Formats: sequence, structure tokens, C-alpha cells
Amino acid sequence: MMPAHCVSRWAIIALATALAARVATMALLPVTDSTEGRYAQVSQEMASTGDWVTPRVWMNEQHLPFLGKPPLYFWAAAGTMRLLGENEFAARLPSLLAVLALLGLLYVVMERYAGTGTGLLSVTVTASCGAVFSLGGSVATDMLLCTCVAGSLLGYFAFIHEDTRRGKRRWSLLVFGLLALGFLTKGPVALVLFGLPVLFWTIRWQQWRPLREHRWLVGGTLFLILVVPWFTLCERHNPGFLKYFFLNENLLRFLTHDYGDVYGSGHQYPRGSALMMAFVMGAPWTLYALVHFMRVGRAKVRMLVWSDPSANFLFLGATVGVLFWCLARQLLFTYLLPMVPLFAAWLVWSVRNDAAARRRMLAAACALLAVLSVGILIATPFLNTTRSTRGIVALAHDYAARHAYEGPLVFARKTPYSALFYGRGWVTPHPNESLHESLARQPPRGTVLLVALARSHQNELAGLASASWRTVASSGEWSLLRIALPVVAPQP
Repeated sequence: MMPAHCVSRWAIIALATALAARVATMALLPVTDSTEGRYAQVSQEMASTGDWVTPRVWMNEQHLPFLGKPPLYFWAAAGTMRLLGENEFAARLPSLLAVLALLGLLYVVMERYAGTGTGLLSVTVTASCGAVFSLGGSVATDMLLCTCVAGSLLGYFAFIHEDTRRGKRRWSLLVFGLLALGFLTKGPVALVLFGLPVLFWTIRWQQWRPLREHRWLVGGTLFLILVVPWFTLCERHNPGFLKYFFLNENLLRFLTHDYGDVYGSGHQYPRGSALMMAFVMGAPWTLYALVHFMRVGRAKVRMLVWSDPSANFLFLGATVGVLFWCLARQLLFTYLLPMVPLFAAWLVWSVRNDAAARRRMLAAACALLAVLSVGILIATPFLNTTRSTRGIVALAHDYAARHAYEGPLVFARKTPYSALFYGRGWVTPHPNESLHESLARQPPRGTVLLVALARSHQNELAGLASASWRTVASSGEWSLLRIALPVVAPQP
């Protein structure tokens, strides 16, 4: 069997390779619709307008306040865009920084309180989960929320294991700080996903003393200082925001399908679907855990689940959030992401005294990281034109430059968010309408209009005189059309 130091060296190489692959693809891959495109466009608007209070999104030809989520991710992405330019890498950088911060915290906590070697193993197992690998370089709030929630639970784990008073104070303040950042990322759910497992663990082990030792006054003040100003300012600038955010977005969405969502449609699943989603988000280590715990026997599993206070804390951190989401019907797979690092830590805790098992897990995690790194690099050329408008907008810019075209670029049907990101100020935002409706209300800017049309909407050309349009370029699923105005209206 390979010596421990050799396996550790390969783990570091695998992590570095995975980071390099993810950084490369963050710059190479276009932002995709709809989530990446929308959040990138919101951040771009914030960076361009300098309005740091109200995030805004283009919807149905209107520049609307985007009040479904707090602004921390948008602040971060707008800041990186100010520094690095309005590009894909800058829009995704906050997620990468978030996952790096999480892995660093996970390493410190596990290495110090679970034993030598557990830190690197926990980091490698977490990084080799497909969900963490992919979302750690995407334009989305999920990785940032994961860092805040999982980080606060890891901070509390360190807090209850720390022996020194000074160390406890530091961990306590870190918990409050991360909870505040989580609240600014997605709202009260950050407190719920932290508070429920801590509450259950405290009741199970009657550990009320740690709660009394928390720095409630200083930590609570820090929380309020970080959270309250933006919510106050946003309500002042957008009356009714607090009611919509806390009532509709954070309460009614768990109770009813039609909860008044202003920014899209809810994602409805049967209650209990979070169990399956959690299994997918933790893959392939969830499958490994099933096989592993079938082999170790009931007594060991019972100890890791219920009888060992430390293992029980990590287990509750990984499972209570899943059970919480099981009660909801409005959810996404990514909502289960904050539980993945706690699951990885619990899995590593189960083998912390078994050096051979740790080496096997570390070797497997290295192999998974290698597969993920090579796989995403190979797939990048094929993913480059799917679910994004970067290619067609670039071709339209080139055509406009060569032919002195000064009109807008119109997308048939609904204007994709990524098109607004790549063609800010040029692509026309409009409601989800037919091509004929869009053409009928174009201002008289000339006799030619550039239109991007998806292959799935080719029927939109019905009724147009064949001589009035022609295809001048194509990219992925999009065709760029040159349409002469006026056109023949479709027959009733």
C-alpha cells in the first residue's frame, strides 16, 4: 500500500489540478441561461449603474428591482466585474472564492479537532463531490450560502471542542459573522439550517453551557450591524420589499405553489424529494457511505449516528437540513448543497482512527478529482455553445461592424438573460412575444433588423415573405437573421 505521505502529496496535486481546471473553464465557458445569465446580468447592472442598494433585472421590457434575494452575491460579483471587467470569470469568481474559503475552514477544523490527516481527507472528499466541483465556479448564490451555513456549523463544532477561552471567543464571533453573511445571501433560511441541528444536538446531549458561553452581545451586535442597514435602505428605496421578501419568498413559498413569485415560476416537487436530491448532491460519496456502513455493522453505525457527541453533531448538520427541505415542495437540488461538507466531515470522522481506510478514501477522492478535471476540460468545447447566447451575440456584433448596422439585436420570443449580459444596451429586452409582434413594434430606425432565432422557433418565420429575410450566421441553437422591414404580416 502507498505510504501516507505519498497519498497526501497526490491529494494536493489533485486539488491543485482541479482548481486549475475549474479556473480555466470559468473563463472559457459562457454564462448559461437561465440562472447564470440572470445573476450575471443583475450583477452587471449593479456594477454599471453604481446602485448598490437595489439589485435590478430586465424583465418584460422593464428594469425591475430584483428583490427575491439579498445582495451579497451581487455585491461580490459586481465588485469583481469592476476590477476584472464584465466577463464570465469575474461573474463566477465569488463562487470560487467561497468554496476555497469553505475548504480552508474545513481543513482547519477537522485537522485540529478530529485528528491529523482528517483535514486533507475532508477537503478532498468535499471537493470531489460533483455538485461542489461544478457549483464552485458558477454564477449562483448556492456556493456562497453553502460556505456561510456549513462554515457556521463547522465553526460551532470547533467552538464546542475548543479548550481555551480565547479560542472559543474567536470561533463564536466567526459563527455570528458567517450567519450574517448567510442572511445577506439568502435570508432567514441560513439561520434555520444552522439553528435546527444545533438545537437538536443541544437537547440530545443537554449541552446548554456552550450556548451560555457564546458571545451573544458582541456577536449579536455584529450580526445586526452587517444585516440591518441594507434591509432598512432597501425598504426605504422599495416600499413593500420587507413584506414581499419575508412573507412571499421565505414563508408562503413553502406552503403554496402560487406564492406570488414576481421573478419566475416555482419549482414544485413532491414532499420528501429532498432525500433523493441530497443523495445526488453528495454523489458519489453517498453511495460509498451506504456500502461502507453496511460493512461496519449496526453498533458502529449507531455510535456514529447517535452515541458519539462529535459524530452526532456532524450527522445532524448533514441530515437535519435535508429533513427540513423534505417539508417543502418549492425547492431545487442546489438547496441541499450546504449539507454536503458536513456529510463529508461525518464520513471522514467515521474512519479517523483507521489509517488504511483513510488512505483508500483519499486515493479514491484523488481519482475522482482527476476524472472531474479531465472530464470538464474535454467537455468544454461541446458545452461552449449550449444554453448560452455568447456566440450569436458575438457574430451579430461582427456583422453589425462589417455592414455599418446601427439598429438593435432582437431575440425572437423571450429575451434570454445571457443575451442581455453579453449585449448590454444593444439587445432589446421585451416580453415573451411572437416574432411578428416584435417586428410590428420596432421603431423606424432603418430598413433592416437583426434577429436571433432559436431552431426550436423556426415556425416564427411563417407568414414572412421569403425575400424579406435571410440567415447570415449561426451559433449552436441560434440563427442570426437579417430581416428587411417592413415585412408581410401573417394571414389570419
